Amino acid sequence: MTVHKEVTITATSPESWEEAALSAVERTESSVEHIQWAVVQDQSIQLGSPEEPQFRTKVKIGFEVEE
Repeated sequence: MTVHKEVTITATSPESWEEAALSAVERTESSVEHIQWAVVQDQSIQLGSPEEPQFRTKVKIGFEVEE
């Protein structure tokens, strides 16, 4: 039997929502093995400075739990 777990990660990027989503997955891969899927749940822009907006992406990541 296979068991999966889900975590929700929020990441930001000065470049794009796509970069933020990829960053969330890459950072999660550094501490979690067997990632199976990722789903973008939400996107927003953080406007701390109009000249330098931060693209924020919330990503749900699923991975297989080892026995």
